[in-house]
Amino acid sequence: MHIPPLYKNKEWRRFLAGIALGAIVGYSFFILIHGQQQETIIQEHIQLSAQLHEAEKKYENLLNNPPEEEDKPLKVRELQVRYTNAKKLEVDLLTQHQLTSLVKELLSSVHGQNLETVADQVDLMISTIESKDYVIDQLTYQLQVKKLIVTEQVSFDLEIKLAP
Repeated sequence: MHIPPLYKNKEWRRFLAGIALGAIVGYSFFILIHGQQQETIIQEHIQLSAQLHEAEKKYENLLNNPPEEEDKPLKVRELQVRYTNAKKLEVDLLTQHQLTSLVKELLSSVHGQNLETVADQVDLMISTIESKDYVIDQLTYQLQVKKLIVTEQVSFDLEIKLAP
């Protein structure tokens, strides 16, 4: 019994090539869409875990230092870190988040302190941030404080530099 060699026919070759090409294009499209969805899920996960970590730190700080009922002085509630040249250096969001968490860890003692105390320690905070080298994914970064605003929410505008 002999099976006819349909692959020699021109129409069948076109059909089989179309199936193969369609499968390749479809699979690459699937990989692209799946990668984008995974990236958004990972970013949401990173943000939520950072918020949870900050909430835990604030909770521990409140447990250790209960609020006083008398004449309440203003206290630091939150640290905010922004980067002025992240787009210029093309630093990805994960690296920015890791740098932010390292800076917040470094300055974790600032949470819950009086604003007057923090205002007196501005030079110390700046020198602490600028003197440390931050290693992320085998790259060493240095941060330089461009602007520091001390209110209930301490804001840092930092410039990222690649260390030699």
